[in-house]
Amino acid sequence: MTTLLHFSDPHLDGSTERADRLRAVLDLLPVSRRPDAVVVTGDVADNGAAEEYAQFRAVMEDRGPWLAVPGNHDDPVLLAGVPFLDVGGLRILGLDVTVAGEDHGELRDEVAEQAVSLAADANSTVLAFHQPPVRIGHSYVDPMCLLDAEPLARLVERIGNVTAILCGHVHTAAASSFAGVPLLIAPGIVSALRPDPDQRPLVDRTQPPGMALHSFEDGVVTTTFHYAG
Repeated sequence: MTTLLHFSDPHLDGSTERADRLRAVLDLLPVSRRPDAVVVTGDVADNGAAEEYAQFRAVMEDRGPWLAVPGNHDDPVLLAGVPFLDVGGLRILGLDVTVAGEDHGELRDEVAEQAVSLAADANSTVLAFHQPPVRIGHSYVDPMCLLDAEPLARLVERIGNVTAILCGHVHTAAASSFAGVPLLIAPGIVSALRPDPDQRPLVDRTQPPGMALHSFEDGVVTTTFHYAG
C-alpha cells in the first residue's frame, strides 16, 4: 500500500498562526502511519512572496518527499520544485494550471504535452493541480474552477493509467470523478468554505485545518479526511 498525505491552501503569510495550522495537520499522523509522500495542491503562499516560500520549506523540512503545485495566489517561479515524484509504484505529476491575475485555471497545451512525456514510462499516474475540473454546487467558487475541462479529459485518455486526480482551491473536502477517474479535493488549511454562498464572510477561519489521506493498493484508491482539533 502507498499512502499520500494531501493538503491544500495553507496561504502562508509569514505569521506563526498559519504556519502552526499547517504543522498541526502534518503532525496528525503517528510515526507508524507516516505517509510515503506529501502532495500540496496550491496556494502555498498568500501573496507569492519569497519569505512565504522560505517559511513553507522550513515547515516541510524532514517531512519526507513532497511535491507542491502552484495556486492562483502563488508565484510559480518562486514555488518551482520537482515536476513529479515516483513513490510506491505511483508517478505523481504536478501540473501548473494557473492563469496569471485570475482565480480560475486552464490546462495549457504545453503543460499537457509535458505531462504526457513524464507519464510515458509510468505504471500508474496521479495528477495534482489546484483548481478542480468540476463544480461543487457553490455559486461563489464554481466560476473559479478549471475552465474548459475537455483538454484535461483528453490528457487523462492519452496517459491511460491515471489512478486519481488531486485538487484543492475550494477550501472544502470533496470527492467526485472526472473522465472515469476518482477526483479528490483536500480541505483548506487556512480556512473552511461556508456552505452558504450568500453568507459573509465566505470562509470560516475558526474551523480546524484538515487534510486528505489517500491509500493506493491494487489499482484502488481509498481516501479518508482528517482534521486537527
